[in-house]
Amino acid sequence: MKICLQNLIRNSKMQINKVYWTEDAAFDLEEIIDYIFQDRESVAIKIYDEIKQVTASFKVNAKRNRIVPELQNIGITNYREIIYKGYRIIYKLETKNIYIIAVIDSRRDFETLIFKRLLRK
Repeated sequence: MKICLQNLIRNSKMQINKVYWTEDAAFDLEEIIDYIFQDRESVAIKIYDEIKQVTASFKVNAKRNRIVPELQNIGITNYREIIYKGYRIIYKLETKNIYIIAVIDSRRDFETLIFKRLLRK
């Protein structure tokens, strides 16, 4: 039986979060989808829709996913991630807000990508 996210939210006493995409994360997703779109248009559209659905689910129970290991190793525990079809979706937990920080290929080195991103700014 499939439960609709809106019904789950309406019928529960769970904390409801707002989900925001950072510019960097939106750019990450756009690059991924553009790359896939070159060869497989329908697959690109499907992955885009699915990633948006996954991130929308963070409205409830956002703590259910694992803490980003590279950050946990240095004592930072308010960043979580889910790996979806080979992509790491990394988000920051705040009181009632969730910020999608990055969508990256899980085969790539996280620390190098984040360092390059910091240098860009």
